[in-house]
Amino acid sequence: MKRHFPAYILLGLALAGLSAILLSRCKPDDLKDLSLGAKPKASFQILGGGNQNTVTLVNTTSTPSIPYWTVEETQQTAEGDSARFRFTFAGTYTIKLLVAAHGGLDSAEQQVTINQNDTTACQNSVLGFIAGCTSKTWQFAPEAYAYKVGPNPDDGSWWGNPASDVTGVRACDFNDTYTFYFDANGTFVYDNKGDFYTEDYLGRANWSCDVNADLPAAQKPWASGTFRFQVIEGTGVAKKGQLKVIGLGAHIGLAKVTNQGETKTAPVVNAITYDILDMYHDPAGYDVLKLGINDSPDPNNPVWWTYTLRSY
Repeated sequence: MKRHFPAYILLGLALAGLSAILLSRCKPDDLKDLSLGAKPKASFQILGGGNQNTVTLVNTTSTPSIPYWTVEETQQTAEGDSARFRFTFAGTYTIKLLVAAHGGLDSAEQQVTINQNDTTACQNSVLGFIAGCTSKTWQFAPEAYAYKVGPNPDDGSWWGNPASDVTGVRACDFNDTYTFYFDANGTFVYDNKGDFYTEDYLGRANWSCDVNADLPAAQKPWASGTFRFQVIEGTGVAKKGQLKVIGLGAHIGLAKVTNQGETKTAPVVNAITYDILDMYHDPAGYDVLKLGINDSPDPNNPVWWTYTLRSY
């Protein structure tokens, strides 16, 4: 999987490289005149919080700098001398500021407390589309190519399930439910209805439906369970956001597919992040959520699985 480093890390590496080059070309007598400036002292002000779900952040670092903001609990990020974050649920959140200047890097953090839930957050938001205003249950679309894989997102040029799988050999996959709750914990419940489709990595590998009792002990976390989820807005290949499921064994679709590559013996990751490729209401009366995940560790040879879900 191709890794994307934050801009401030790349900037820090560039500053370090520039310093090394300058030092290598200077004579000892010249070093006393060489300076990149004073190291910045990061500081910022928080406006809002309390009974306001939106907070404004103002960079008050005295040295001219480039500010980068993060909220660890919600994985929100921003860049610039001011930023606005909206918090859906009551709680205490840690805001971190990292500044990059000629003299180096510095960071600061503060906490902000939100007193009340944002009762309007379920409307016209990615979280609201996925979880509704209380909860929302999804299943794989009962159609051909609900599962598919190819070199690009939403691409089934390598393989896709035939329509016959819906009530045939993969019926035990198509009856699974994925329920997301609109709550502060981000509750995610996976229910495989007591059965699963065996493959070369799962269960007895007899390429048909089997019952949970036949799962090897190490693979039990891939069965039904209660986990957590997060919605990360504005990210992903389609810039529509990402859906992250959290907990050992948490997954959507094929259990073996992770961001770090396929795992074929037992769950080994504590979270999987899916790109939201599309989400819309179909006139036929159901919502559609299309998720993609690249599970290739080779950035030059992506392997994109795409899953199409429906909620009625």
